[in-house]
Amino acid sequence: MVSRPIPILPTEPASAQTPAAQPLPIWRGAFRPLFLLAGLQAIIGVVWWLSSMIHGLWAPQLGTTALWHGHEMIFAFGGAALGGFLLTAIANWTGRPPLQGRTIMLLTLCWLAGRVAMVYAANINLTVLLVAELAYFVVLIALAARELIAGKNRRNLKLLAVIAILAVIDALFVLAAKDGIQLDAEIFPRAGIFIFLVLIALIGGRIIPGFTRNWLIRAGKLPGMAEPVSFNRFDALCMGTLIASAILAFTPWQQGAGIVLMATAVLHYARLGRWRGIHTTREPLVIMLHAAYFWLPTSLLLMGFALLRPDLYSLNDALHAGGAGAMACMIMAVGGRAALGHTGRALAAGKVFTIGFSLIWLATALRLIAPVAGNAYLTVLAAATLCWVGGWLLFVLRYAPILIGPPVKKG
Repeated sequence: MVSRPIPILPTEPASAQTPAAQPLPIWRGAFRPLFLLAGLQAIIGVVWWLSSMIHGLWAPQLGTTALWHGHEMIFAFGGAALGGFLLTAIANWTGRPPLQGRTIMLLTLCWLAGRVAMVYAANINLTVLLVAELAYFVVLIALAARELIAGKNRRNLKLLAVIAILAVIDALFVLAAKDGIQLDAEIFPRAGIFIFLVLIALIGGRIIPGFTRNWLIRAGKLPGMAEPVSFNRFDALCMGTLIASAILAFTPWQQGAGIVLMATAVLHYARLGRWRGIHTTREPLVIMLHAAYFWLPTSLLLMGFALLRPDLYSLNDALHAGGAGAMACMIMAVGGRAALGHTGRALAAGKVFTIGFSLIWLATALRLIAPVAGNAYLTVLAAATLCWVGGWLLFVLRYAPILIGPPVKKG
């Protein structure tokens, strides 16, 4: 059976509130504050950490500064973007008015409370730290569940189970880093990235072929060519092998896990090819989605190779293909598109956003090349950092006025 696509519609769902009762524009949808905060966090989490490493500037510690950096770039940066996407998409899935006003203020404050708590993680009580950090995910899941149930869209409740697992991994990460449990904290960033890869494969596998098909129709390329393949049994196989390989990666059977990860990568490269992205190079907002998904199989391939040959490439370096690549590029591609469509603007990337995305994509490539660049390691790493920061600065400059300001009135 072919399941229906999960769309993010290019229009903002109508609000039940009168114009006089509308909150400030930034609170008229979860995507507004959360996408903006995700962009800012992408910059802060890298610049602060590197400043401490290179210049000795004080930086937060979650056990170590490196663990704080890893935590914030996965659970804070990724968590904010995930919340913005999920609550925006749910309004489309259910046909209900988007959550806004005080509800979005509460969710945003929960996210900010977690960030403040993480800054002082080395000095505050472990229970207080856990409550502050997990409040965001608890509120997000509760709001999403309420909207899905009220909108009679229970089939998408399974997404909330994945987010709940992400929250549990977050909690275990904090506990391990603070010596609350006797586990290696280093495994939890890897687990968090795998959860996001599963979400990207699940959601991206529905929206990418859908958006691609729509553009190919508008461009007059269909039905003159094979159209993007919607979610079917092959996609289910891809999802199954991804989940299986993720589980195997945490077992003692590292050689077998490496082989399965690399085989899964081949399946996902094939899956990407079935979506006909090569025919959308003239539309940045569409090709960005394909370019972002490219990093998912690439991350699996590199992680598999790292498990087989850790003497040639480290697993920590390979993980950046999933975090800096698949996660960050997909967040930027989906977030930028949604911000335009849900504020009534034309779906046109523009030069600033296109350059910003290209810089993030390039930053990922450079970060992956750096470990094998020999004496040029620090130079390549510095170039990757500059591209990363520059790309997210352009994203913030392009979208802050859109996310903070009112929607465009049509008519």
